Amino acid sequence: MANKYVIIIQAGQQDVGRAVHGLLYGQELHEAGYSVDVSFDGAGTIWVKELEKPAHPFNPVFKQAMKSGIVKGGCQACSGFFEVEEEVKKAGVSLVGSEASGGHLPFAQYIKDGYFPIIL
Repeated sequence: MANKYVIIIQAGQQDVGRAVHGLLYGQELHEAGYSVDVSFDGAGTIWVKELEKPAHPFNPVFKQAMKSGIVKGGCQACSGFFEVEEEVKKAGVSLVGSEASGGHLPFAQYIKDGYFPIIL
């Protein structure tokens, strides 16, 4: 049974449900005592900018995930590609990227470290 989870949110602009559920699942696992890292990757990096907006209906979910410390980063390369790098940093989400993978999330390292991946 896995004790550590990495939740990678890759949901596109039309997939608010997948993006929000990534945060909800992460929060639930965290509250149940599991180690959880949530990262925004690919088109999912746009959600940091959207969920950070106070008027967004799911802003409280994002703020709670940030407060609990489960949001570990946004893909450095993808944030640049989708032109949200500054917004991601401004929201307090670290840019994460491995030199070996061209600035993308260190997926293999998560697996080596015993994390069970959930990709939404």
